[in-house]
Amino acid sequence: MVENYWRMVVSSLQDMYNANEVTQFDDDTMAKRMNFDSLSDDQLPNYLLEFQSHLQNINKGNELLESIQNNLTKILDEQKELEENKENEDIQESKDSKSNTDVKAGVAVSSTAAIVTSKSKSEVPISSSVTGADGSIEGRQYWVSEYNSLDPIVIGSEVAYKPRKGGDGEWFQCEVIKVFPDRIRYEVRDPEPDELGNTGKVFKCSWKELILIPTLKSASIRSKTLNYLAGTKVLARYPETTTFYPAEVIGNKRDGTCRLRFEGEEEVNKETEVPRRLVLPFPMASATPAKK
Repeated sequence: MVENYWRMVVSSLQDMYNANEVTQFDDDTMAKRMNFDSLSDDQLPNYLLEFQSHLQNINKGNELLESIQNNLTKILDEQKELEENKENEDIQESKDSKSNTDVKAGVAVSSTAAIVTSKSKSEVPISSSVTGADGSIEGRQYWVSEYNSLDPIVIGSEVAYKPRKGGDGEWFQCEVIKVFPDRIRYEVRDPEPDELGNTGKVFKCSWKELILIPTLKSASIRSKTLNYLAGTKVLARYPETTTFYPAEVIGNKRDGTCRLRFEGEEEVNKETEVPRRLVLPFPMASATPAKK
């Protein structure tokens, strides 16, 4: 979990940098010197929109700072817990060592049994895989964001997949059918059958080519998933398709549905409503993966 918290901190810092690049957090010194009473009615709306955009960006920056603070607090709490557990283990080892010394001094011990036990423990392999309650391998996410689920990727997970080579470079929905033991390689299947009606094509891919789509259960717990701010660039599934396209968030409805404006839409300023779970954080090329 500490790795995920660190990656969310890095992601939030990158989002702050990008937000400042689009609209500077600093005050507009020129605007402060202007006499707005002398402006015409046609000029005032433009400045009003500019100020509203600046305020919105400041609010977004404050939310990102709050998120960074919360995640850093969680990291410190986890580190403190690890240190306390280590201290307790050291105390227990010290007690065990003293107990063994007492046993050797006054009690007969079967040395053969002790050797066999020690050997059997050392031969137990330590697996790098993390498994769930049912024994299945839990894969890791590369694209981590506070705006998306932090659940592991498992067999049956729905993901947005973008092939590295070939294709038209678009993200489309797939289902995970295999998780490799290293937890960063997968096999996914296109849910759409081919032209002959055969089962959808299977792809081998890495964690960098996938974005997890939250389950209905995860998406229904609103406290776990933040709403996007207006103006945020996202990756959303276009209605009645399995393809994800870049879009801009216009707003959010009470039920969590996102109001979006898709890039390249033929109808100017057309707004489209998409369920929250199908609106994913736009992958940043500068994202930093966790250590393998």
